[in-house]
Amino acid sequence: MSNIPSSSADLHLHTRYSDGGWTPSELVQGAAKLGFVTIAVTDHDTLDGIAESLAAGVKQGVEVIAGVEITCNLDGMEAHLLGYFLGDTWQTPALRAVLDRAKQLRLERIEQFVARLHQLGMQLSVADVMACSDCGTTGRLHVALALQRRGVVANVEEAFTRFLRRGRPAFVDRPRIDLAVAIGHIESAGGVAVLAHPGLLNRDDQIEELATLGLDGLEVWHPRHSPAQTSRYLKMTEHLGLLATGGSDSHGPMRDEFVFGSVRLPQERVEALKRRATDSAKTRR
Repeated sequence: MSNIPSSSADLHLHTRYSDGGWTPSELVQGAAKLGFVTIAVTDHDTLDGIAESLAAGVKQGVEVIAGVEITCNLDGMEAHLLGYFLGDTWQTPALRAVLDRAKQLRLERIEQFVARLHQLGMQLSVADVMACSDCGTTGRLHVALALQRRGVVANVEEAFTRFLRRGRPAFVDRPRIDLAVAIGHIESAGGVAVLAHPGLLNRDDQIEELATLGLDGLEVWHPRHSPAQTSRYLKMTEHLGLLATGGSDSHGPMRDEFVFGSVRLPQERVEALKRRATDSAKTRR
């Protein structure tokens, strides 16, 4: 084990199966070039890219953890929950139903985005948006890409700034599963549940309660966490007996604010995550 880099994992990555810019194979190839030993593929509300990711991992010699990032509700705010080590257990009927429903809600949201843009005088169609997503789930990024292709905006960032961010004229919110319920579904599927980028949620006062409901960990290391936040969440995991994870949240070249390789998680954190998954599996037997 001595030849394994001390910081060699990224546990928060996206592919084109949600709103990333890479195919799973491209993502894994990039991980290998950057010297990562372990990565987790955590697309939004879908596990459709996992099979390709696992196959690419075998070919490239990179350990790929099957994961997902579920869009949830926590007291009226959008929160994201990372699920790890799902493997084939994503076929658990309850979790599968959650992810299928999330995909349907995303499609309905696209239709609402298009309707609002029509009201603003932009003749965009649902087909235009779907053409920007060749696999997996759809979201605001694909609306932004469609607007760019139409020449309405110069780039994706302009589309978000002018139309698609919360408070802008074409923004559409969506129904979300309760965070506590999502924790239960991940647990039932044999996974490990980690609260994504808690520093962006600003609900630190509820983390202890979430731990009592089965939350396994916090994403301590994230590009948009300040040093003070990172220190605070690390101490919180130690106090509550939670796992400390981290990842770049990279979406590929289209979202350069989250650079692949900017977060390198110590391998011992991955091993702790594996032990939690193993212990949970033993408890369920």
